[in-house]
Amino acid sequence: MKKFLFPLAAFAALSTGNLFAQEAALSNYDAPASAYDCVQENKAQDRSLDVQGAVMASSFTACTDGTLSNVALTLKGATDNTWFLAEIRDASGNILDDTRFTSRNIRQNVLVLDLEAEVKNGANYSLQVTSPENGNISYRYEHGPMGTLVKDGSPVRGKLTAAFGFNNDKFDQIEAQYEGRGGDAQPETRGMANECKVAVSGHDNRISLTEGGQGVTQSFQACATGELTHITIAIQRSFEDFSGRAFVKNGSGDVLSVTNLDARDIVKGTLSMPLDLEVNAGEELTVAVKVLGESRLGIFSNSNGNAGSCAINGVEVDANVEFTAFISEERTGTPQDLEAASITTFPNPFADRISVHMKHAPEGKVVVQLLDFSGNVLRSDMLFVKDSEGNITFNTRDIERPGYYALRIIQGDQVKNMTILKR
Repeated sequence: MKKFLFPLAAFAALSTGNLFAQEAALSNYDAPASAYDCVQENKAQDRSLDVQGAVMASSFTACTDGTLSNVALTLKGATDNTWFLAEIRDASGNILDDTRFTSRNIRQNVLVLDLEAEVKNGANYSLQVTSPENGNISYRYEHGPMGTLVKDGSPVRGKLTAAFGFNNDKFDQIEAQYEGRGGDAQPETRGMANECKVAVSGHDNRISLTEGGQGVTQSFQACATGELTHITIAIQRSFEDFSGRAFVKNGSGDVLSVTNLDARDIVKGTLSMPLDLEVNAGEELTVAVKVLGESRLGIFSNSNGNAGSCAINGVEVDANVEFTAFISEERTGTPQDLEAASITTFPNPFADRISVHMKHAPEGKVVVQLLDFSGNVLRSDMLFVKDSEGNITFNTRDIERPGYYALRIIQGDQVKNMTILKR
């Protein structure tokens, strides 16, 4: 019990007096060349802290609203063939994220931990690393006043040699920048006409699938008659070796779609599953995700979600998965007008690539352009609509700035514009 109870006592000890002010004075928040918006870092080291069969905790303060994206420690060494547990906890002792590592993860005495957590500017957090009875790990630290470093509940005079990188939540800035552009300029708007979506937005917990064969199901009702074009699921934590499978079933239990999944299907915390399924308004559908092999997956959930029922390994729970299902409404007749065409962008928000799918569009050549909001054309290409459909994909890896972009569709003298978002 000691290793689970002590973080509360440690935070009480560490938050007494002006200790976090001492920490701030030792930290470097200015890292313009960094991939992070702010960095809390201590490079100095003059001593080693050996921990075996115990817990090391180091407190830190978030320097922005957003995400803790990088945790790197300087180590002297660690016992081979031994698994260690690392956790990020808030000031109440709640676990925000966790990961396991071995000595094989240490490169040139630096350990980069696969941890990520949502943080609030000025809030206090703790990195906690648990060593098993047969595992020794030696941390480098700088000797100094007490304040941020704890070994098994006892304060240590000094500060851990470590770096914590943060990325701020840029979407508030984006919203302010594009305020007044209209209802199409919203982060959750997919830039598609005649489309409806079923969604559970936001999360207050997570569902952990920790071994092969475990899975989660989420049911919902189709919001229109048409085509279920894709489903996205909010991911709390995944790993490079992730392997899984996704299913979509109807109310009778018939499998409508099976998708093999790997880490490449998860981008910026979103698992995307492109689909092409005909559905009817009010029809009950279920999406299921199962992990395979030794994979692990954390999925965000919402205890207030009411889109349908959710079950973990067959046991129904009082929560919903955070997800969105997109349905393109059915069209009839011969397409004559570009404005009435269904234009799907995937993924949206986009990252390294963006695909444009046209459906129920007039036959012929179509020019597709991607522009920034200064009017600069970043990508331009031509597709051919045949049998009322056409597709094109742009590589957008070199477009670094997150925010809103414009997609322009030109066919003859008809022009259609939409707003899309880059993370």
